[in-house]
Amino acid sequence: MGRYLDPKNDMPFKRIFGEHPELLKSFLNALMPFDDNRYVE
Repeated sequence: MGRYLDPKNDMPFKRIFGEHPELLKSFLNALMPFDDNRYVE
């Protein structure tokens, strides 16, 4: 097993983005094909 947790697993994903909601918003804004004036707030 590697040194780091796999962020694709449910537990690390919830831990990372649950404790840092600004990271989740940034991640979703980068991933979603929104128009220029629309984004996750």
